Amino acid sequence: MNMKTTKDIIIASLNEALEKLNISKPIVLTESKNYGDYSSNIALTLQKDLGKKAIDIAQEIVRNIDLNKFKEISEIKVAEPGFINFWVSNSVIANTINQINNEGSTYGSIDPKGKGAINVEFVSANPTGYLHIGHARNAAIGATLCNILEKAGHRVVREYLVNDYGNQMNKMADSIFARYQQIFNPEFPMPEDSYHGGDMIEFAQAFYNIHKDEYKNVEYTDEIRKIFRSFGRDFALKNIIEDMKKFGVTFDIFTSEAEQYAKNRVWPAIHRLKTTYKKDGATWLETTKGGKDDKDRVIIKSNGDSTYFCADIAYHEQKLLELNDPNGKIVDIWGADHSGYVERVKFSFEDLGHRRDQIEILLFQLIRIMKNGKEVKMSKRLGTSLTLRELAEEVGNDAIRYFLIDRSYNSRIDFDINKVTDNNENNPMYIIKYAHARACQLLDKVGIENPIASDELDNEYAQKLVAELKEYPELISTMAKTYKVNLLPPYLLKLSKAFNSFYSNTKVLGSPNEQSLAALVKATKIVLADGLKLMDIEAPEKM
Repeated sequence: MNMKTTKDIIIASLNEALEKLNISKPIVLTESKNYGDYSSNIALTLQKDLGKKAIDIAQEIVRNIDLNKFKEISEIKVAEPGFINFWVSNSVIANTINQINNEGSTYGSIDPKGKGAINVEFVSANPTGYLHIGHARNAAIGATLCNILEKAGHRVVREYLVNDYGNQMNKMADSIFARYQQIFNPEFPMPEDSYHGGDMIEFAQAFYNIHKDEYKNVEYTDEIRKIFRSFGRDFALKNIIEDMKKFGVTFDIFTSEAEQYAKNRVWPAIHRLKTTYKKDGATWLETTKGGKDDKDRVIIKSNGDSTYFCADIAYHEQKLLELNDPNGKIVDIWGADHSGYVERVKFSFEDLGHRRDQIEILLFQLIRIMKNGKEVKMSKRLGTSLTLRELAEEVGNDAIRYFLIDRSYNSRIDFDINKVTDNNENNPMYIIKYAHARACQLLDKVGIENPIASDELDNEYAQKLVAELKEYPELISTMAKTYKVNLLPPYLLKLSKAFNSFYSNTKVLGSPNEQSLAALVKATKIVLADGLKLMDIEAPEKM
């Protein structure tokens, strides 16, 4: 739900004072570490404009703030050389705690009114093998972003594009066929342009388990290729869906690229493009128009075959139209190796008559898996890239999610297996989980089912903890606008450390303020649990 934060109220008081003085200036408010709860340097920024000392300007501003109107502010003081420092009243602290406990897991949620629907397409690995560690980062970012957008009031559609149209599917079929024939004849050659990884051996074995020797020594015709291609596609997709479910990720829609052609969804959109031209028998899209691409792109080859880009143009429009929302938006999460593809997709989207701000493409960097100081590249079973399934079995889903979300998606990551499995204070995820478990155990000892905070809560550590809790709604709003899901882990770590400091320096059980302090513990537990849930990470009650 929408609500005015303490920052909003203080900024409103400053704006009203400036209006009385006929001054217009943007206000920046920061948390004060040593003097008050919040501080503004507005007077310092006005010195040059007004030709006065900052200290005099600050005092004049403060004289024009009506504390009877802004009751959430208990005290305001001016400090050299012109800072305006604010103290928040204890009633605000109590109200924040009680609000969190009343709202529970909906604390920080935003009213959906006026919020556009968003289609988030992520993972979308080719159905030609198992998911590997790169797909894990895509999945962690995408799933968390979807959860955050929903909390921020958006209707979210989670979509997976099944890239089952094109030459990579034929290469997979050829590879499975060869590996299948090798079951009967180990000397059967692998095609030069095929997938040589161990996953194709497993695919072929799965095919044999069903068909036995039915296709032994058959001539490899187009019809036979279609059989192996169809099996490989379905077997790969089945494993992808299973691995995603084990990782806690589900999708609302699976869209087949091949079906887009079968249902004639591609050509109607292509024929509506405005900036196409013919050259050397091919059809080109003028993506260099406006300097948005380094060269124009072929969408239909001279032999009449479409390019991958051709289908993608129609697919992006289809996603937007299916949202059936004028404020709708689509978000793609791709690997950084697709960086050259971004501008041409956005250009084609505009060329079809849609707004550029209705499409957002996030590019994530690669990750490197480290163990015992060495890089782990290969799957022990398959001899190819380390699979998501193997990594999850070794370190668990929670560790993968946390550490792949913790860094900005456009930065590279060294994922150190030794560090992420540490159960001590060197592991930030452990600190957060332990803080939640500690809060649960403390509440069990206190035994008050619905504690209520009072205005007498003047404990220094409690006030610092409440200051962190108050930031949660603003954090949700910021992440939903910027898609920076990496802001969530450090916030939860900071909140956990504030709680641990409060826990170590405050007697809760048997205290005269026991109920108020217990209410604060409960509020902290709620926010920690909700933040972990957004990342689909377990919030343990005991550790």
